[in-house]
Amino acid sequence: MEEIYRLWLAAMPSAIPEDEARIHWNCKDDPTPTLDEGLRCASYLYVGSWGDRHEPENLHAGQGHCPANRLFSWLFYIGTIDHYQVPLLNEELMARLVGLYRPRRGDLPADATELPRLESFLRRHTGLYLLPQEQGPETQGQMLG
Repeated sequence: MEEIYRLWLAAMPSAIPEDEARIHWNCKDDPTPTLDEGLRCASYLYVGSWGDRHEPENLHAGQGHCPANRLFSWLFYIGTIDHYQVPLLNEELMARLVGLYRPRRGDLPADATELPRLESFLRRHTGLYLLPQEQGPETQGQMLG
């Protein structure tokens, strides 16, 4: 049976220390008090889902056979290359994410929010820190954004 992955974007008001970003990106269970607080204060947007069949044959940042998979791949890449971080949502990142989210020939059917909704969320949260999450506000206890 195919595993399904869900993607939420969490827009957080504060920067996350590199050591806590490292713990997050490496899926460790060590304490992350700053990150935990940021997620409690975050605004969330459900982006979409994907399964194993949506994964590209060659793993490259921003690749994948559906919009949500491409966004996750790119955010993971920029969150872990050079140094561990939770990326700041600026105009450049927003443009990149919108470009990655646009449908492509070869995309497989997958659950996805509408592009204008993603663009609106990103525009409203420019200047905040953006983190992909597998769980949304109902499990984090916060608001939809």
